Parts: sequence; C-alpha cells; structure tokens
Amino acid sequence: MTSLDHHQENSMRANYFQLIPSEIRQLTSIESTMANYSIGTQLLELIKLRVSQINGCSFCVSLHTQQLRLMNETNERIDLVSVWQEAPCYTDRERTAFRWAESLTRLADERGIHDPLYTEAVNEFGEEGLSQLSLAVAMINTWNRLAVPFQTDHQFIASLLQHSATTN
Repeated sequence: MTSLDHHQENSMRANYFQLIPSEIRQLTSIESTMANYSIGTQLLELIKLRVSQINGCSFCVSLHTQQLRLMNETNERIDLVSVWQEAPCYTDRERTAFRWAESLTRLADERGIHDPLYTEAVNEFGEEGLSQLSLAVAMINTWNRLAVPFQTDHQFIASLLQHSATTN
C-alpha cells in the first residue's frame, strides 16, 4: 500500500466527531473535569501516553507527547514511557500509576486486578484518587478505540492543543 493509497483509505473513514457530536461533547466534558483531579495533569498525560502506546494509537501518542512537551516534561521522561519499568527517571507513584493503567488496559490478559496491585495503588492514591485514575485510564482507552479504527486525522491535533491551552 502506498502512502497515497493509505491517504485515500483514511479519507473514506467516518468522522465520528460529526456523527456523534453529543457523545463527543460529553466525553470532552469528562476530560475537562479530570483536569482538576488531585493526581495532577502531568501524571495523567503520562498515563494517557502509555495507554495509547499499548493500544497502538498514533493520533493519541502524538497528541499526548505534544501535551507533555507543552507542560515542560523532559524529553527523557517522554521518550522512556514505553520502557518505564527499566527507566530510572520515574517516581514510585508514577510506577504504581503505570502498573495500574497497564493492568486496566490489558484487563483480559491480566484476568482481573490482583489484590497486591490494588493494595499498592490504594496506598499510593487513596480510594478516590484510584477511582479517578481508573476513569482516566477508561477515558483514554475510549478515545483510542475511536481514533484507531476511524484513523483520526492528525491535522486535528493542533486545534486540540490550542483548545487545551485556552481551557487550562
């Protein structure tokens, strides 16, 4: 398949933003609420990046990488998200969040969430914080499951970044 074929294939995918605008507004509203979570927006962006990597969502990987750069996250920490277990630049709190996010994203593979991980995550984030983290993981999985099959056009990233900058 040539890049032209891929582009033509992309242009034939439905624009879910136009087809389910009410639902997209509701999802966006939840995202706005999550910006105020005590977990912190930078950690949430790191989690969104990691989950998007797992799900193979190039749109979301690009978006959240750029979001993190706008938040002055270091290139090292952005670049090493995919290998966070071996990278020395993450805190214990971030490592717990990554473990939790990966387990929720790979729920079927994990056959549930085991008690040691649950206990570790509750100890780190508290029950409310862990509930918030879980919703954030669910949300990015939802966005990935829209962006990947509909091959969301990367040209929309600039407007999302601009919108994010004006609402934060």
